[in-house]
Amino acid sequence: MKLASIQAEFAAALGDPAPDAAPAGLSGPARRRFRVYRNNVRVALIEALTAAYPALRRIVGERFFEAMALTYASGRPSAARTLNLYGAGFAGFVANFPPARDLPYLADVARLERAVLESLHAADAPALDPAALAALGAGVGTVRLAPHPATRLVRSSWPIARIWQANAGDLPSGEELVIAADAGGALVVRPALSVRVEAFDPAGCAFAGTLLSGGDPMTAAADAAALDGDFDVVPAFRNLLASGAFAGLAGATGEGAEA
Repeated sequence: MKLASIQAEFAAALGDPAPDAAPAGLSGPARRRFRVYRNNVRVALIEALTAAYPALRRIVGERFFEAMALTYASGRPSAARTLNLYGAGFAGFVANFPPARDLPYLADVARLERAVLESLHAADAPALDPAALAALGAGVGTVRLAPHPATRLVRSSWPIARIWQANAGDLPSGEELVIAADAGGALVVRPALSVRVEAFDPAGCAFAGTLLSGGDPMTAAADAAALDGDFDVVPAFRNLLASGAFAGLAGATGEGAEA
């Protein structure tokens, strides 16, 4: 048997949810050692998910989260070189996890936590200096901007930024968390190497989303105004620039940054 086939069979057995699964040809003692190894691998995957989704774990509780993480990890070995980024498909799994059906916002919170994780590990780059736009004069309305590598935008029908902040200890003191269907989203940025999550309303999401996907400010303003006729473009644009969401000017098309 070729080495590639042996490796593929070994990897398949690692991910097989059957308790007695093992590569063919292993003797009794070797099969027992393999099961110990497979258990250690699953423990490592669950620990990686626990570290990556702390707010989700706090929402559902330790036992529920560990059961959910075990179900996900069984049959989903890590494809990344580092366990720090394990769980790319976890939010999609949560969305279809029957025991979590009573928490319809849970999958979007998972998407936000994934965006926070990706932002933390994204490449570094200097943020766009707003002075570079001032030099464009009237041309600023048609400029296109390149997102910072660490910027992510997560849209949702739930107040996911507030839910995340409440369960990550970042909700402002005295602010009450109200969980109700309310379309909006969250912007994830990493100024000064520290990840920050900001709550956005639907118009703010539309404005930021258009800019982050390569649209110009005029188009972004029109998209936001279509949702909110009172949308104020100037402070919204100023706040996005100040947040470090962009790394520079782009060409006719920009790199998307939606999670």
